[in-house]
Amino acid sequence: MYREIQMQKILNNNYLLGVFFFIICIYIWLVCLTLIYPYSNTNTLIIQILWVPLQIFYIMVIWSMIRCIISDPGKVPIYWGVLLDDQEQKKRRYCLICHIFKPERCHHCSTCQRCVLNMDHHCPWIGNCVGYQNRKFFILFLLYINLSVLFGIAITSLRVYPIIMDLIYINWKLLIENYLVIPTLLLEIIIITFGGVISNFFVFHLDLVSTNKTTIDTLEVRRNGNPTQTPLNVYDIGIKENWLQVMGNNPWLWIFPMFGESGRPKGDGVRWERNQNQLTMTEQNVTHRTQTNQNQRSEMTQPQQRV
Repeated sequence: MYREIQMQKILNNNYLLGVFFFIICIYIWLVCLTLIYPYSNTNTLIIQILWVPLQIFYIMVIWSMIRCIISDPGKVPIYWGVLLDDQEQKKRRYCLICHIFKPERCHHCSTCQRCVLNMDHHCPWIGNCVGYQNRKFFILFLLYINLSVLFGIAITSLRVYPIIMDLIYINWKLLIENYLVIPTLLLEIIIITFGGVISNFFVFHLDLVSTNKTTIDTLEVRRNGNPTQTPLNVYDIGIKENWLQVMGNNPWLWIFPMFGESGRPKGDGVRWERNQNQLTMTEQNVTHRTQTNQNQRSEMTQPQQRV
């Protein structure tokens, strides 16, 4: 049922169709300018060898992207709310739109009109939320895009090198008349620019996974916390455990956009293990801030003495 709904969204999502169009165009452009109609036959053997892993990475990009699109990001269990005993906590965690109790780190997506377990963000480029059950696919999607960009830069650079040499030693006007020069240089510029943007995005999400944070967690800290201080993350239980909660328990399946029975993420997405040391320090900081605020308010309410 969820995949049928997603297929309907795909056909009406201009962002998603634009991503598919961009990936296909860059692939065709690479094939034409580096294999079929190259400017020069220099380094052809090396380029053909580099195309083998590039083909594999391109397949993995498409596979990972499809899994991101059609996979449910994380559905809240129906009867999860019975586990909550605190009435105040029930009031805070009740979603008035979905009419369910939200677990820890669960948020309501206004675009998808549903609550998502461990929601990271809603990505318009895949037309879906990134959450507990498909965050691994999103990380692999970014990984294989970066690897494809890296090999794409290497291949196009080998084709651009003869052009640069000819520009130095041959009349540049003759080169401009060659219809392959400008498209090859333009392809190199586009891939490098795109690689610079997507690599920073990938590093950002790797840091989130390694510290057991989400994009929403980061935004909430910036909105509510003190930007001059490093906030404590009570969900950070070590890089290995953090990684297993996203990529799954089976290391052999980490590189594939699939889980299987043995490779499911550690945990259930509802209850989260906490770092007790961080939790204790956080409680102490909250207590200290509360006492400080009370002291400041009491000082302000005291009548000023006349000199």
